[in-house]
Amino acid sequence: MSTSTAKGESRHALVVGTRWLLPLAIGMALLGAALAHSMGARIVAGLFAVLGFAAWRVQERMRPTLVFDEAGYAIEQSGAEKLRVAWSEVIAVRVDRKRLALYIDCGDKARNLFVPPARGYGFSFADPKTICGRVVDAVPAERITDVESLDEPAP
Repeated sequence: MSTSTAKGESRHALVVGTRWLLPLAIGMALLGAALAHSMGARIVAGLFAVLGFAAWRVQERMRPTLVFDEAGYAIEQSGAEKLRVAWSEVIAVRVDRKRLALYIDCGDKARNLFVPPARGYGFSFADPKTICGRVVDAVPAERITDVESLDEPAP
Protein backbone atom coordinates (compact mmCIF):
# COMPACT_ATOMS: atom_id res chain seq x y z
CA MET A 1 0.00 0.00 0.00
CA SER A 2 1.43 3.36 -0.94
CA THR A 3 -0.02 6.80 -0.46
CA SER A 4 0.78 10.27 -1.70
CA THR A 5 -0.03 13.67 -0.27
CA ALA A 6 -0.41 17.09 -1.80
CA LYS A 7 3.05 18.03 -0.51
CA GLY A 8 4.66 15.57 -2.89
CA GLU A 9 5.29 12.97 -0.22
CA SER A 10 4.84 9.30 -1.03
CA ARG A 11 4.72 6.49 1.50
CA HIS A 12 5.53 2.86 0.72
CA ALA A 13 4.94 0.10 3.25
CA LEU A 14 7.39 -2.75 3.67
CA VAL A 15 5.81 -5.92 2.30
CA VAL A 16 7.17 -9.13 3.83
CA GLY A 17 6.94 -12.37 1.86
CA THR A 18 5.47 -14.28 4.82
CA ARG A 19 2.74 -11.69 5.52
CA TRP A 20 -0.02 -14.24 4.86
CA LEU A 21 1.12 -16.75 7.52
CA LEU A 22 -0.30 -15.03 10.61
CA PRO A 23 -3.78 -14.44 9.10
CA LEU A 24 -3.76 -18.09 7.99
CA ALA A 25 -2.89 -19.19 11.55
CA ILE A 26 -5.70 -17.01 12.92
CA GLY A 27 -8.15 -18.58 10.47
CA MET A 28 -7.01 -22.08 11.39
CA ALA A 29 -7.41 -21.31 15.12
CA LEU A 30 -10.94 -19.98 14.50
CA LEU A 31 -11.77 -23.07 12.46
CA GLY A 32 -10.38 -25.24 15.26
CA ALA A 33 -12.53 -23.37 17.79
CA ALA A 34 -15.62 -23.87 15.65
CA LEU A 35 -15.01 -27.58 15.03
CA ALA A 36 -13.70 -28.63 18.45
CA HIS A 37 -15.82 -31.13 20.36
CA SER A 38 -14.96 -30.07 23.89
CA MET A 39 -15.35 -26.68 25.49
CA GLY A 40 -11.74 -26.72 26.70
CA ALA A 41 -10.44 -27.24 23.16
CA ARG A 42 -12.69 -24.42 21.89
CA ILE A 43 -11.34 -22.05 24.55
CA VAL A 44 -7.71 -22.94 23.78
CA ALA A 45 -8.23 -22.51 20.02
CA GLY A 46 -10.07 -19.24 20.62
CA LEU A 47 -7.22 -17.97 22.80
CA PHE A 48 -4.76 -18.81 20.01
CA ALA A 49 -6.92 -16.84 17.58
CA VAL A 50 -7.01 -13.82 19.92
CA LEU A 51 -3.25 -14.05 20.54
CA GLY A 52 -2.61 -14.31 16.79
CA PHE A 53 -4.82 -11.29 16.10
CA ALA A 54 -3.00 -9.25 18.76
CA ALA A 55 0.38 -10.21 17.26
CA TRP A 56 -0.85 -9.29 13.77
CA ARG A 57 -1.99 -5.84 14.97
CA VAL A 58 1.37 -5.21 16.66
CA GLN A 59 3.22 -6.23 13.49
CA GLU A 60 1.09 -3.91 11.38
CA ARG A 61 1.77 -0.96 13.69
CA MET A 62 5.50 -1.64 13.76
CA ARG A 63 5.86 -2.22 10.02
CA PRO A 64 8.48 0.13 8.53
CA THR A 65 7.41 2.61 5.86
CA LEU A 66 9.65 4.15 3.21
CA VAL A 67 8.86 7.84 2.78
CA PHE A 68 9.93 10.03 -0.16
CA ASP A 69 9.64 13.81 -0.24
CA GLU A 70 11.38 16.75 -1.84
CA ALA A 71 14.22 16.64 0.73
CA GLY A 72 15.09 12.94 0.41
CA TYR A 73 13.96 9.60 1.77
CA ALA A 74 13.29 8.33 5.26
CA ILE A 75 12.31 5.15 7.06
CA GLU A 76 9.51 5.50 9.59
CA GLN A 77 8.49 2.90 12.11
CA SER A 78 5.71 3.20 14.68
CA GLY A 79 5.19 6.80 13.61
CA ALA A 80 8.79 7.84 14.32
CA GLU A 81 11.49 8.57 11.77
CA LYS A 82 14.31 6.03 12.16
CA LEU A 83 16.65 7.44 9.52
CA ARG A 84 16.74 10.14 6.87
CA VAL A 85 18.92 10.67 3.81
CA ALA A 86 18.90 13.94 1.86
CA TRP A 87 19.05 13.77 -1.93
CA SER A 88 22.32 15.73 -1.75
CA GLU A 89 23.89 12.84 0.23
CA VAL A 90 23.21 10.30 -2.52
CA ILE A 91 26.48 9.30 -4.19
CA ALA A 92 25.20 6.76 -6.72
CA VAL A 93 22.05 4.95 -7.75
CA ARG A 94 21.92 1.64 -9.59
CA VAL A 95 18.54 1.11 -11.27
CA ASP A 96 17.09 -2.01 -12.89
CA ARG A 97 14.15 -0.36 -14.66
CA LYS A 98 12.86 -3.60 -16.15
CA ARG A 99 12.42 -5.27 -12.76
CA LEU A 100 11.67 -1.99 -10.88
CA ALA A 101 14.53 -2.41 -8.45
CA LEU A 102 17.23 -0.03 -7.25
CA TYR A 103 20.10 0.48 -4.85
CA ILE A 104 20.89 3.93 -3.45
CA ASP A 105 24.41 4.44 -2.12
CA CYS A 106 24.85 7.40 0.22
CA GLY A 107 28.26 6.37 1.54
CA ASP A 108 26.91 4.87 4.78
CA LYS A 109 25.89 1.20 4.49
CA ALA A 110 23.45 1.56 7.38
CA ARG A 111 21.55 4.29 5.50
CA ASN A 112 21.80 2.96 1.93
CA LEU A 113 18.50 1.85 0.41
CA PHE A 114 17.78 -1.40 -1.43
CA VAL A 115 14.46 -1.78 -3.19
CA PRO A 116 14.49 -5.37 -4.46
CA PRO A 117 12.68 -6.75 -7.50
CA ALA A 118 9.23 -8.21 -6.86
CA ARG A 119 10.50 -11.79 -7.07
CA GLY A 120 13.43 -13.51 -5.43
CA TYR A 121 13.62 -11.66 -2.12
CA GLY A 122 11.81 -12.05 1.19
CA PHE A 123 10.56 -8.47 1.17
CA SER A 124 9.61 -5.64 -1.13
CA PHE A 125 8.07 -2.19 -0.91
CA ALA A 126 4.59 -1.24 -2.10
CA ASP A 127 4.44 0.49 -5.50
CA PRO A 128 8.05 0.06 -6.72
CA LYS A 129 7.21 1.88 -9.97
CA THR A 130 6.56 5.11 -8.05
CA ILE A 131 9.69 4.56 -5.95
CA CYS A 132 11.90 4.22 -9.04
CA GLY A 133 10.28 7.27 -10.62
CA ARG A 134 10.76 9.40 -7.51
CA VAL A 135 14.43 8.47 -7.22
CA VAL A 136 15.22 8.98 -10.92
CA ASP A 137 13.49 12.38 -10.84
CA ALA A 138 15.24 13.52 -7.64
CA VAL A 139 18.83 12.37 -8.23
CA PRO A 140 21.03 14.05 -10.89
CA ALA A 141 21.39 11.89 -14.01
CA GLU A 142 25.19 11.62 -13.69
CA ARG A 143 24.74 9.72 -10.41
CA ILE A 144 22.34 7.14 -11.92
CA THR A 145 23.54 3.95 -13.59
CA ASP A 146 21.11 1.69 -15.45
CA VAL A 147 21.89 -2.00 -14.96
CA GLU A 148 20.42 -5.24 -16.28
CA SER A 149 20.36 -6.67 -12.77
CA LEU A 150 21.31 -5.46 -9.31
CA ASP A 151 23.06 -8.81 -8.83
CA GLU A 152 25.88 -7.55 -11.07
CA PRO A 153 28.84 -6.19 -9.10
CA ALA A 154 29.00 -2.41 -8.87
CA PRO A 155 31.65 -0.77 -11.08
